[in-house]
Amino acid sequence: MKQFKAVHGWAMLFIPVILILIASLTGCASHYYRVKDNKLYFYLQKQDARIVQFACSKDGYKLHPAEKADSRTWRVMVPSNTEFAYFYIVDGKIFLPPCPLKEKDDFGSENCIFVPDM
Repeated sequence: MKQFKAVHGWAMLFIPVILILIASLTGCASHYYRVKDNKLYFYLQKQDARIVQFACSKDGYKLHPAEKADSRTWRVMVPSNTEFAYFYIVDGKIFLPPCPLKEKDDFGSENCIFVPDM
């Protein structure tokens, strides 16, 4: 019985870690990019969104409308493959997807950072 309690207690320590890993992996699946024909495409999975726009530092954060790629995924094309900061506007509200690199902006919020080949 002591052996079971020791293993059970040890396993219980890892449950929060496993749950965090699962949550982070599913969050990453909702946002990704692909390079196709020397163009960079960002994809955002937001099935319930009505309007999605993309803003990046390459052009002073002008809003670019995203298009529906399928019933739950939005897509926007970015002309070149260089480093830049970005965020989305989803139904009129700023949306920052899960991203590995972030920076603080001048307004107390954060932006994602895209780095090619990372």
